[in-house]
Amino acid sequence: MNAIRRIACLIGLLAVLGLIFGCDLFNRPPEASFVAIYNVTADPLVVDLDASASTDPDGDAIVAYAWDFGDDVDIITPLTVTKLVTVPLLRVRYPVEGEYIVRLLWVQDEKGNLSTAQQTETLVLPNLPVGPTP
Repeated sequence: MNAIRRIACLIGLLAVLGLIFGCDLFNRPPEASFVAIYNVTADPLVVDLDASASTDPDGDAIVAYAWDFGDDVDIITPLTVTKLVTVPLLRVRYPVEGEYIVRLLWVQDEKGNLSTAQQTETLVLPNLPVGPTP
């Protein structure tokens, strides 16, 4: 019984020290999340992908986003050739009308933890609002 108490005290002490000093031992991975926003420009093939809803349960900042948005897409904002970016908002332009699979593969927090699950959405372009019929 005495050994069980010692182990419980040691675990409690480690937990308290982790909370006080920010020990990575107890750091949890962030959660990837995004929304696609259609009709952001006059071009119906342009879509904003907003991953600012990605969160970290420990309150750490999200510092990297890894995307897979299909072939032949133009990244408009930010100007980069990589699909790994440090900002949550991307503006992309697809080459032709159709269906595209977009994945937020992972997000990374400031302590280097990666999300364990990705989010996938299917975009149908153009996604034009339907107005009332006369």
